[in-house]
Formats: sequence, structure tokens, C-alpha cells
Amino acid sequence: MDMGKPKIINSGETMKLKEGDLILEQYKLYIETAERVSDRRQSSNNFYLTLNSVLLAFTGFLTSLNFEIWHTIIAFAGICISFLWLLTITSFRNLNSGKFKIIHDLEEKLPIKLFKDEWSYLEKGKNIRKYIKLSLVEQGVPIVFMILYVLVIILMMY
Repeated sequence: MDMGKPKIINSGETMKLKEGDLILEQYKLYIETAERVSDRRQSSNNFYLTLNSVLLAFTGFLTSLNFEIWHTIIAFAGICISFLWLLTITSFRNLNSGKFKIIHDLEEKLPIKLFKDEWSYLEKGKNIRKYIKLSLVEQGVPIVFMILYVLVIILMMY
């Protein structure tokens, strides 16, 4: 199958792609959209990481000014932001799962099933010795921030 430009066949007045070429073009386009979701996911993680880092740094600054009530307010805000981060990670995970299901379906119509074979080789993420799902690792970061915010609240109570 030629991986270059799509082949266009002139059938009378209409122009159309051969079915195999059309499937390949859809496949390539869909892989690009999956990559864009991954880019958005990384940007989202960077945003939440930066926001949480600023909040914790600001909490440290407030310690030097003895504004104790603000520690608790900022910590509660940080817990809420970290919870939203967890929801965002879950949303991106679900979106990627859906996209790769469609990619796997498209691969059934192609001679080689690269992504499906790779996922099978990785035992679909069920064996952590072969592959740890990125979303599980990602979720650890907002949970750590939540723990830090809870510690701030506890320390401010004593």
C-alpha cells in the first residue's frame, strides 16, 4: 500500500479515493488527533503543576507574614484544584481510550495492526512489569499535592 499522497480515481464526473487509501488517510488523521490530545494533556498537567506550585510557594510566603487563616483558605483551594486535576486526568484517559479503540478498529482494515499489537504486547497494561499506565502515574502528582495541603491545614491547627 503506497504511503504517499492519496490515489484519486476519476470515475466519470466524480472523484473518489480508493477504499484502502481512504482508510489509511483516516487512520493517519486519527493518529494525529490522538497525538494532539496527548499534547493537550501535557499542557493541562503543566498548568495544574504550576498552579499548585505557586499556591504552595505562596503559602510559604504567608508563613513569614503570619497570615495563618489564609494558609487554610489556600490549602482548601489547592485541594479543590488538585481534585479538578484528577478529574481532568480521568477525562483525558477516557478520551484516549476511546480514540485508541477506534484506531484499533481501523487497523483491522489495514495489513499491519501496530498499535493493537503493541497494546497486546504490553498485556493491555495489566502487567506492571511490562507497562504502567501513564494515567495512574499522573494521578499520583495531584494526590501528593492534596496530602501536602492537608498537612498545611493540620499544621495550622496546632
